[in-house]
Amino acid sequence: MRTLILASTLIAASPALAATIAKPVDVSQCSRELASVDRSFAAAMMDLQRNADPVNRCSAWKRQIDVMQKASTVFSRCTAGDAREGAVSQMQGSVADFKAMIQQAQCP
Repeated sequence: MRTLILASTLIAASPALAATIAKPVDVSQCSRELASVDRSFAAAMMDLQRNADPVNRCSAWKRQIDVMQKASTVFSRCTAGDAREGAVSQMQGSVADFKAMIQQAQCP
């Protein structure tokens, strides 16, 4: 549930994040990367919902971690100030949550 809330928040916040693109990065490149992050989150959410059963959830969780780590890199490079700190912190916290779930479920 926390993941769904996180993804929904990030998807909704993307226009605001795009508006805080840091300088001197390539603004058009960051805009494309932030849009790609949005698509990745949407796909990852669908993946988590489709693979919620115990047999497939470990791989879905690992894919979600990958998406969040890549998003964190984009947010770190392409946003500034409070938006950067909030987005990166949220990604790091969610990655830690998923890693704990993987460990608790004893995923291979």
